[in-house]
Amino acid sequence: MTSRVVVFGGSGNLGKSLITLFRKNNWEVTSVGTRQIEEATHNIIVSNDDSLEVQGKKVMKDSNSILDGGEKYDAILCVAGGFSMGNLAKGDFFETVDLMVKKILNSALIASKMSTVNLKEDGLLMLTGVSGLQPTPVAKAAVHHLFDSIVSKGSGLPKSVKSFAILPGTIDTPDNRKGMPDADFSQWIPLDLLSQRIFDYTNGTVPAPHGKMVQVTTKDGETSFELINK
Repeated sequence: MTSRVVVFGGSGNLGKSLITLFRKNNWEVTSVGTRQIEEATHNIIVSNDDSLEVQGKKVMKDSNSILDGGEKYDAILCVAGGFSMGNLAKGDFFETVDLMVKKILNSALIASKMSTVNLKEDGLLMLTGVSGLQPTPVAKAAVHHLFDSIVSKGSGLPKSVKSFAILPGTIDTPDNRKGMPDADFSQWIPLDLLSQRIFDYTNGTVPAPHGKMVQVTTKDGETSFELINK
């Protein structure tokens, strides 16, 4: 039987790493992102210029077309992210916040909605927040609140769905190294290690921590996964 996963943020470094890993293990992978990913089995292309309503309806329509035959996904993983320095005094504050909300929060909302329609009753939903949340990351803070809502009674999720969130610190990616060349990379989370842990949660090798957030940090080259009770 074919196992199926959706990766929101498939155009990003973590998303592409997950797609490679799942495909290597013979999963059928649908990438949701702003660019075509050749390695994915299916692609749903979205535009950051579109509203939540337009993005959401397109993703749901394309997903239903892919699942022509009554199939459902085993897992929906939202790793869509983004980062921008600045505060209220930033000249392009509105444009920056709008983009971060569209990339981060909208993706999480659409992934959560999709789980009520196209996810198996015993499937897995994973959202992505941020470790050590500070006051500034508005979109990430909203994802944390969304997660609290979807694990609450009456959220609308299928009865036996397992849902959890990962809260990673800085991930060691080519883009992050380029943007912060003077940083101490021994304090960053290895991309392959994080991808493998997410894959292990998805295939059941490591029990998925339903209803919990998993804070992921690396210190002096040692990575830890700490469960946070909500």
